[in-house]
Amino acid sequence: MQETQNSNNGLKWFNSPLMVFNGSLEEVKRFIPDFERQPFSLGEGLPAHKRLETIIRKPTPTDPHYIPVGVVSKDYVLISHYQVIEVASKALKEHDIDPATVQASARITEYGERMALSLYLPDKYAIEPDGKHKMALSLECFNSVDGSSRFRALMGWFRFVCSNGLIIGTTQSDIHRRHVGDLNAEDVYSVLKNGLRDSAIEKENFARWYKHRITLNQVSDWVDNELKRLWGFKAAARAYQISKTGYDIIIRGNYKNKKPSNIAVEFREKVPGAANPCENLFDISQTLAWLAKERRDLSEQLQWREQIPALLSQLQK
Repeated sequence: MQETQNSNNGLKWFNSPLMVFNGSLEEVKRFIPDFERQPFSLGEGLPAHKRLETIIRKPTPTDPHYIPVGVVSKDYVLISHYQVIEVASKALKEHDIDPATVQASARITEYGERMALSLYLPDKYAIEPDGKHKMALSLECFNSVDGSSRFRALMGWFRFVCSNGLIIGTTQSDIHRRHVGDLNAEDVYSVLKNGLRDSAIEKENFARWYKHRITLNQVSDWVDNELKRLWGFKAAARAYQISKTGYDIIIRGNYKNKKPSNIAVEFREKVPGAANPCENLFDISQTLAWLAKERRDLSEQLQWREQIPALLSQLQK
């Protein structure tokens, strides 16, 4: 079992630092905190609020204390992280996927109020669009117990060489659910069902992306315009240099009268799995996925990942 604290890149979720636990689903489950509701008051025996309650994290193996993590209305339905794991496991079994064969990664905020769970399906569902680096099909679940975000489940691809993720089937293989009713296994079941169905289409899309040749002139025009407008100057400059050299950069030049494609930069680390140079749409998709993964906030990462297909469509025009 591996536990990784993201102290190097400062990854957060709504300004809360994240811990990352990797291993089998059962191993990861041991590190998932549990919660309870208590009256919202100033202390035992004192009057409690009529419409609000406190969400309390129960003691964990590494912290013996009860910790308040949020205040919610009495109508709020608490969906625990354990419930998410339970319904995800049930959905896997319904599709003849043994949860014991699934590798998991749980990103959990400091006090456990938010969890992002990624379940990587067995190798028979994986693909290698470039013939070199495996991409695993994954079921991703996002949950909070404090009302800070809705429950969400979606399907994606995860490229292990660079820890990049791409979302698939964002229309059919995705649900958002408010905490107003019990979480049903059928909700996650439908996401997994549609995702498995759409994965065949996605494999064909990746094949088309890999065959669709792209020149650096096309990339420079695209980063200087469409990508700059949506993701900003810095991200556009990084995308251009990664596409051109395979290396990430930091900007050193003066912005005045410069474009993302011609500003002075300092080269940093080589991007794992990056083509040198990018030659097709699939290569560009991985550059964009790398930039999305490098966002410091988990919610921003997800937002940027969702924008990748539209950005690639603009590059094809």
